[in-house]
Amino acid sequence: MARTTLRRDLLKKMIVAKIDISAWLSLLRAKGYMSVAESEHLRSNLFELCNEYREKSAELKAARPPQEIVSLERAVAALSSAGICLMSGRHDCPHYIAVDADKLESCLDQLSHSLNALLVSQQAVDV
Repeated sequence: MARTTLRRDLLKKMIVAKIDISAWLSLLRAKGYMSVAESEHLRSNLFELCNEYREKSAELKAARPPQEIVSLERAVAALSSAGICLMSGRHDCPHYIAVDADKLESCLDQLSHSLNALLVSQQAVDV
């Protein structure tokens, strides 16, 4: 797979993950809790995306500007942090999870910032 295609595919998946986290967070704030199954599904998707990045990181980093590499690393770190955040909160009830919404929102903000930087750098290359 070409580097640009690989990068574009990863960016699309990160944007979908951002949308999923945002929707999950909105539901969490509305209900105050989420089911364990919903949390595990989102967490699995986030960790799979992080693993995909790690497997292909050498290809992705080849011939990329340092700022873009840093933005990619920060986006993956935000995804990992969100996944870890989703692992907590299962103490009171085995069927429902109460995640710290502020921590998850912080991860979402960091991911959004990193994706914006990556999209700006992509537009500069496309022009």
